[in-house]
Amino acid sequence: VWVDWLFMAGLLGVGLALMLGVGLRIAAVAGPAMMVLMWAAQLPLDSNPFMDDHLVYAVVIVGLALADAGATLGLGRLAIVRRNPFLK
Repeated sequence: VWVDWLFMAGLLGVGLALMLGVGLRIAAVAGPAMMVLMWAAQLPLDSNPFMDDHLVYAVVIVGLALADAGATLGLGRLAIVRRNPFLK
């Protein structure tokens, strides 16, 4: 039961990081890893043999981090984020 809580807390953390633009680098690693693991958990796929929404979300998360979307649309320009590089 505690694994479910940890998984949901991880998804919440990735979602908040993506929405706020703070911790985008950490979310860019953890988010796609979680998405690929969710994709692998449902193998063999019923409909499309390869492409799934989890893989699309993983690519979108990496794209948001590479585009530095947190500095454009989020709180990534705050002074505390600029002083602490792990929050980028």
